[in-house]
Amino acid sequence: MLLSLAKRQGRAFFATDGIAPPRWSLAELLLASFLTLFAELALIRWISVEVRVFAYFKNLALLLCFVGFGLGCALVYERVRWSAGVKAFLGLVLIVRLPWSQGPLERLSHNLGAAADVQIWAAGSSWRWLPFLGAAILAGALFLLIVLVFVPLGQAVSRQMNLAPRPLGAYSWNLLGSLAGILAFLATSRLMLPPAFWLGAVLVGFAVLQAQRREQLLVAALIIPLVLLLHDAEERDGYIVWTPYQQIQYSRHYARNGDFAGGMVWVNHAGYQSMVNLSSWFLTRHPSVLREPLDENPYNLPFRFAVPTPSVLVVGSGTGNDVAGALRNGSRSVDA
Repeated sequence: MLLSLAKRQGRAFFATDGIAPPRWSLAELLLASFLTLFAELALIRWISVEVRVFAYFKNLALLLCFVGFGLGCALVYERVRWSAGVKAFLGLVLIVRLPWSQGPLERLSHNLGAAADVQIWAAGSSWRWLPFLGAAILAGALFLLIVLVFVPLGQAVSRQMNLAPRPLGAYSWNLLGSLAGILAFLATSRLMLPPAFWLGAVLVGFAVLQAQRREQLLVAALIIPLVLLLHDAEERDGYIVWTPYQQIQYSRHYARNGDFAGGMVWVNHAGYQSMVNLSSWFLTRHPSVLREPLDENPYNLPFRFAVPTPSVLVVGSGTGNDVAGALRNGSRSVDA
């Protein structure tokens, strides 16, 4: 709305009319190179968590980033398309994070392949054109938005490479900036910072690269809605952690009387492992939890055949159900 109003008043944002011709700037080359690699890694990781089809084909997001950057290099003599890049960036976040988008995005790979995600080696029994077309349109929109995000970055980098007095030296600075972007994203992953931080940093970089002060302020102001969209509300009975590799969500479950019954771990929005409470006090209060005799439960069954007070090795301890079973059954030592 603000962009449309400014354009109607003849003072359009991101317009290059009346701006001095671009000049060689080492700082701009370094920042654009840094931002290209940082944004590429941030989008690949974030989109593969939020949209499962990108988790199956992670190279797809990488190729789309390459296409956008390459297209920007081809458009080096055109006006830098910051307006399209910023709109595409926010549009991508908006589509992925709006609550009513979760269903269509969750079923995207299913509708494209006509088979449930769990049926990896089987095809669907029926083909439905309408869900397939809807999924294809949605996937195409996501592909286009990712490409558009990287077009202005390609233009900014290639423009500075052309303006550089020593092209080989400029290429060396480009490599240095790119390496710094990779290391910076490695650091954010190691610190387990959430996507609001990575994608907010990308938007800050977009703001700094603007030629005029008012464009810088406009793009910087967009960080507030971006963070609000990416923020996951805290829950009393669960939490979300972004590890260096995955998004892990944990939620607790309680019996009707409030006793802790167990928990569930989700990795990248997919159910991964459950925790079960088979402690003696809990089973005494909730005998209906088990449908089989206690010593026939999978976590207790191995100890029917073990020596008394065994030493136990658990390979792949997961959420600790096997370890808890070993301790319940009087194990002398447990290595998990």
